[in-house]
This record gives sequence, structure tokens and C-alpha cells, in this order.
Amino acid sequence: MGNFGIKIVFISLTCFFSCKSSSEDVIDKKTMAIVFAELKTAEAKVSRLNLTGVDSSRVAFKYLEKQIYKKYKVDSAQYLKSFDFYAKDKKQLLSIYIEAEKIIEKNKNKNTAY
Repeated sequence: MGNFGIKIVFISLTCFFSCKSSSEDVIDKKTMAIVFAELKTAEAKVSRLNLTGVDSSRVAFKYLEKQIYKKYKVDSAQYLKSFDFYAKDKKQLLSIYIEAEKIIEKNKNKNTAY
């Protein structure tokens, strides 16, 4: 897992143990899976750029992250609250991860087909 993946997991776990969330601001499961998949794809893109400094990588990822949140009309706080909400039920969280994995695989196949 890359440096950004560790950070995303750390932030998510921190939120999981410190935030209380209601279902009011929760992103639906389908959108959550899409956003997660796009964040992981962005992380992979940044890691392939071979930027010389951690700061450069961080800036590049933050830019892509903001674009993803904007695209789906969510923000980082709402994403983390939603992650917290779904993490309370491991089966729901697992289903989001599985769906995100399918999305990543589908997009990978689409990008390699000519």
C-alpha cells in the first residue's frame, strides 16, 4: 500500500474512532464505492509520476482528491463521516470495497482496450 493509502486508512480510522455520525450526511453506498475507487486510482496515478519529493506528491494527490470530491458533490468531511458510518457495519464496508474493486478493474480493462 502506498504512502497515500496509509494516510487515507489512518484518517479513516481516526475518524472511525473519534467521530459520531448520523445517516443524514451519509453518501450512498454506490457513490461511496465510486469515490473510493477514484481516490485509489488517483493515488496510483500520483505514485507513477515519480515525483521527487513527498510534498510534490501530496500536492498532486490533494489536487486530484479535490477534483473527485467536486465531481461527486461531496467534501472530505462528508466522505469521512460516511466511511465512519459504513465502518460500523463491516459487511457494508466490505461490500463498498468489493464494488470499488470492480470499478477499478472495469476502468483498468477499459483503458487497456483499444
